[in-house]
Parts: sequence; C-alpha cells; structure tokens
Amino acid sequence: MTKLKINIMFTLLLIYPFNSFSKQQVAIFLGSPMSGFQYQQDDLRFSLGLKDFGFAFDQVFRVAELLQKPELDPLYVYLGAQLVDDNKHKVAVRSGIGFQQPFDKVTLYAELGPSLYVIEDVDLKLEASLGLKIDF
Repeated sequence: MTKLKINIMFTLLLIYPFNSFSKQQVAIFLGSPMSGFQYQQDDLRFSLGLKDFGFAFDQVFRVAELLQKPELDPLYVYLGAQLVDDNKHKVAVRSGIGFQQPFDKVTLYAELGPSLYVIEDVDLKLEASLGLKIDF
C-alpha cells in the first residue's frame, strides 16, 4: 500500500510541467510531522514524507520581494496544504516562515510554522523542518 502511495505522489510530481528556464531544487529534510524529499520549481514546492507517509504542496514567497527590502533575501514565507498518514489521515492548511543560507549549489534551510488540521479533529500544531537543497 505504501509503495502505491509513493508511486502516485511521484506521478503527480511528473505531471507538473518542467520548464528548463526555471529554477529547480531537490531537497532532503527532517522535521515534524514528516521527513523525506522535496522538489521545488520556482515558487511551487512539493514534499513527500517517507517515515510517516505524507504529501504537501506549498507556494513560497520571498520576503525581500514582498517588502522590497533586499537585506531580507534569506527569509521566505510559505502557504500550502498537507496530508499526513500516521495511523489516520490528517489534512492541514499550513503556513510559516523559513530561513535559507546558500553555499554555491547547496542551500541549508530551516522552517517553522503552524498547521491547522481540519479533518476529524480541529487542531493547531507548531511544526518545523530542517533540510538541505541542491540546485540543478
């Protein structure tokens, strides 16, 4: 069953049109409620949790562009949704703030933000992740 879920998520990632002129990144991340892999193209990000199966998609906004302040370039905010399966399906609307530090083609990042779970129980949880992105 888990293999089927992973295949469905990878298929969804492949359906998204790849543009050779856009910035693409892959990442490995550790966090709560899931840890796994991410794919980001420009400002759209897809996450696949492997330990506790989950899937998330986010729209990422650079704070420097939003506020027109170049000194805030390492900061970004995100807004999206996630589905996490840890013994029962949980759907959440999520948002947060992140910090990233690029080193050539590798970027270290950390994120923190609330997730509002809306299926079965309404619950608000503070979630965080730490990861490593690779540009290609």
